[in-house]
Amino acid sequence: MERLETYGTSIGVIVLIAIFSILKPQFFPTFDNAISILRDISLLCIIASGLTVVMIMTEFDLSIGALTSFAGVLAAGFTPKFGTIPGLLLVLLIGMGVGAINGVVVTVLGVTGFIATIGMMTLLIGVNYWYTGGIGLYEGIPDLFVWIGKGSLGPVPNLVIIMAAVLLILWTILTKTPLGRRMHSIGGNPEAARFSGISIMHNKIIGFVICGFCASLTGVLLASNLEYGHPTAGDAFLLDGFTVVFIGAVTGRTGQFHIAGTFIGALILGILFNGFAMLNLPYFIQLITRALVLIAAVAGSGIAKRSSKEV
Repeated sequence: MERLETYGTSIGVIVLIAIFSILKPQFFPTFDNAISILRDISLLCIIASGLTVVMIMTEFDLSIGALTSFAGVLAAGFTPKFGTIPGLLLVLLIGMGVGAINGVVVTVLGVTGFIATIGMMTLLIGVNYWYTGGIGLYEGIPDLFVWIGKGSLGPVPNLVIIMAAVLLILWTILTKTPLGRRMHSIGGNPEAARFSGISIMHNKIIGFVICGFCASLTGVLLASNLEYGHPTAGDAFLLDGFTVVFIGAVTGRTGQFHIAGTFIGALILGILFNGFAMLNLPYFIQLITRALVLIAAVAGSGIAKRSSKEV
C-alpha cells in the first residue's frame, strides 16, 4: 500500500499511455505526439511550479490566473512600444511586483492568503479591462516576440525548453539551497522554523515573488503563442494549476508539494486531454474529468497527509 501511495500516479501515467496507445496506435505513441503533449502542458507547468513554491509554505495564490491574463495583454501592448526584450522584462518585473504585494499583505498586514489573493485577482481583472477596454490587443506584435512562443530549436519547441529550464531552476532552489530548506521548514512547522531563526515573512514574500514571476512569464508566453493578448486568456490556468499541484502532492513524496510531482500532475492532464481529442470525445467530458481529477487529487492529498502524521 505504501508503494502504491508513492508511485500510484506515476503508474497512472504509464497506464494512460498504454490505453491511448492501444486505442490510437497510429497517432498516440509517436515522437511528434509526445512533443505535442509537452508543448501543450508547458505553460501549465510553469504557472503551477510557481504555485507549488507558495503552497510548500502552506499559502495560496488565487490571483495567478488573472495575473497571467494581465501579463499577456501588457506584453502585447508593451513590446510594440518599447521593443521585445525591454517590454518583456518590464512585464516580468510588474508580475514580480504583484507577487511582492501579495506577500506583504499576507505577512506584514496579516491577511490570509485566500482573502489577499482574491482581492488581488479582482484588482487585476479591473485594471486589465481598463487597460484593454475588454478587447484583445494584437496590433504591431514584433516577430521576435511571436518567435519566443511559437518557434523551436530543432524539433523541440521553445515553450518546452523554457518549461524545462523553469522546472530545473525551481527544483534546484527547493531541494539544493538554504532558501528551499527554509521554505520546507516553514511549511512543515512554522513555529519551529521561527524559533530556529528563520524569517517567515521574508521567505514567504520571496515565494510570492517567484509565483508572480511564473504567472507573468506564463502570460507572456501565452500571448506570444497566440500572437495577441486577451483580457481573459489566462483565467483557466487557475483551476488547472491547483489541480496539478494537488496531484503532485500524492506523487513520490506522499502528502508534500514538490516540483517533480507538479510536472507529473501536468503530464497526466496533458495525456488525458490529448487522448480525448484523438478519440473525438465531447468537450464536456474534459470539464467533468478536470473536476473529478481535482476532487480526487485534493482528497488524496488530505488522506496522504493524515497518514504521514499517524506514522
